[in-house]
Amino acid sequence: MSRVSAWFGARAEHTHLAFLPGPGSRPLLPREGYLRVWLAEGFLAQRRTWGNEHFPALHGGVTLSFLGTEPVTFSTVTAPSWSTPGVHLDQHISPLVPYLGGIVGVEAGLYQVSRTGPLGGAVRVLGTLAGLVGPPLAGAAAIAGKISDGLEAVLAETGNQPILGVHWSMVAPGGIGRPVQPGHLVVIDAPEPPGPLEIVEGRLRAGGEPVELDHLVLRVECREERDDPITPVLADLIRRASEAALWGNLDTLEALRKEAIIRAWNSTDLVPRDGKRVAKMIADEIDLARPMGIVPERELRDRLPSRDDPELKTLSLDALLG
Repeated sequence: MSRVSAWFGARAEHTHLAFLPGPGSRPLLPREGYLRVWLAEGFLAQRRTWGNEHFPALHGGVTLSFLGTEPVTFSTVTAPSWSTPGVHLDQHISPLVPYLGGIVGVEAGLYQVSRTGPLGGAVRVLGTLAGLVGPPLAGAAAIAGKISDGLEAVLAETGNQPILGVHWSMVAPGGIGRPVQPGHLVVIDAPEPPGPLEIVEGRLRAGGEPVELDHLVLRVECREERDDPITPVLADLIRRASEAALWGNLDTLEALRKEAIIRAWNSTDLVPRDGKRVAKMIADEIDLARPMGIVPERELRDRLPSRDDPELKTLSLDALLG
C-alpha cells in the first residue's frame, strides 16, 4: 500500500480529507473490541473514461498490530460493478479484526483498470482470493499479504497510479492523534468540499446535497463483540466432539473437547476476554452434548456468557479442561 501513501502525500494540497465520527460514538479501547473497514460510498464523475474498455478497482485495507509481531496488513482487491459512473455502497475491504492496541492505519486506492491489460487480469485473479481473507485470521494475514504484494508487483510493472486514494492513522485513546473510533473517512478530489460534510442515512452530503465530485467514503466499524464468535475451526471441533459423544467414543470426545477449549482460549480471532468466554461456552455445550447429541450453532451463540459474568473473573483454563 506504499503506492497509495506516496500518492496521497503528493496530492495532499489538492485533496480534501475528513473524518466524521459516528453520532454518540466513543473511542475503542485496546483489547476491548474489534474493527472492520468498509467502502461505504464511492462516486466517479462522468469525465472519466469507463464503459467497456475500463473499470475501477479498489485496493484497500487496515494495518494494525496482530499476533504480537510487526504490524500486519489485512487488505483486499475488489472490482465493484462500476461500469458506469455513480454511487456504489457497502463493500467490506477488511475482515473484522481484534484491536489490541498500537497504531491503526487505513488505506484505500482507486485505480482505473484496462480490461485487456495486465492490471485487469491481476485484479480479476486476486479478487477471487478476497473471500479467503477472514477467520481464522492467522492464515488470512498471509493471504492478504500475498494479494497486496502481487498487486504492488503488477503496479510497479505497469506504472499505474491511483486516481483517488486515502491514508489515515488512528491510535489508542489518550495519545496524540485521532483515536480509534467508529465513523466515516471521506476523501474528495478537490481542495475543499462544496459545503459542510455530514452523513445522512448512510450517505455523504455537503450542505445538505449529494457530493458530485469524485470521492470515496470509508466506514470504520468498531464493535465490542464479534457477530461470529464461533469460527469454522471451532464449529468443526464441536460437531466432531458431539458426534464422538453419540458413538460413545469418550477418549475421542475428551481429546476434541480439550482441543476446542484451548483453541478458543488462545484464539487470535478474539480479544482475550472473549477467548475466555467462548472457551467456557464450548466446554458447557460439549458437556451438554454428551447425552443429548449435537447442539445447533445458533443455540451456541445464545449461550455465550456475558462479559460481566462474575464467574469469568476467576475462570482458569485448567478448570475448563477439568
